[in-house]
Amino acid sequence: MNMQIVMTSIKRELWEFSNILKWVPMVTAALVILMPIFIFMESNETFSEAFQALAMFPENFASSEYTEMVPKLFFVTTLALFGPFIAVALIIQLYYFTVCLFDERRDMSVMFWRSLPVSDVVTIIAKLITGALIIPAVFLAAATVTLFIFLIIGFLTCVILSVGYDASLWALWIDSDILSGLALIWLHLLPFAIWMLPLFSWLMLASMFAKKAPFLWAILPIALILLVEGFVVHYFHLSQPFIGSLLLDYFSISQEFVSSIQGQDSFSRTVSLQALMSKLDVTSVIAGMVLLYGTYWLRVNKGEV
Repeated sequence: MNMQIVMTSIKRELWEFSNILKWVPMVTAALVILMPIFIFMESNETFSEAFQALAMFPENFASSEYTEMVPKLFFVTTLALFGPFIAVALIIQLYYFTVCLFDERRDMSVMFWRSLPVSDVVTIIAKLITGALIIPAVFLAAATVTLFIFLIIGFLTCVILSVGYDASLWALWIDSDILSGLALIWLHLLPFAIWMLPLFSWLMLASMFAKKAPFLWAILPIALILLVEGFVVHYFHLSQPFIGSLLLDYFSISQEFVSSIQGQDSFSRTVSLQALMSKLDVTSVIAGMVLLYGTYWLRVNKGEV
């Protein structure tokens, strides 16, 4: 496979969704930055009072006794900062996979793109990479920039506290282990994409199959299956629905993992990554690949394209 063609196809996808990938992360970052400002303004607290409160921050918190607590606290705070970006990125991903193959058939641009020397396999792979990896990476990058803006504000605050209030919090910067915590969050990107592969592949299949309303084509078959299964389970007095339990188990944290975490002596920064890795299995990857092949088969054999 020619990687240059794949990269060009990915650039084309980014160009088509450039407005969303440009403005939505910027708006999300602006809201995350402005929210603490609005909260501070509503508190009717002056900057002098805020700095005095920070100057009274317990100095023993920066001592060796709390050295192990600081990086964990920073990591949890960073996760909270990244949370809105991750949530919005997931919404954009679901939207992208729902329309990525439908829109080009609706406006007939697929006829132009298929006239180029780009195979259907490359097109599907490019769309999968764009939706599963590039889109969340854009939002993670926006979150990272936002984090560094807060770090700059924190640095200036420490300077003011050191000069004007004779209070030093510099030890916290060393103990926070900022880069490793940030790297841990970025390490979630690939496992999350693999975990969500069946869902992404199903949405691409619905996007390729639907003549109208691809979102409904993605939702209604699953809803209908669950309703029929629920009726069968209730009518025949079965123990529990198979498909419903399968979906619930796949998109939730297992009780075994929760029990193992509760058995740990202290909180670990890798808990969220461990939870994500525990959801990965070969069966889900195979299911995602089968759905992708179905998408490819429809693209090649569907009459109107």
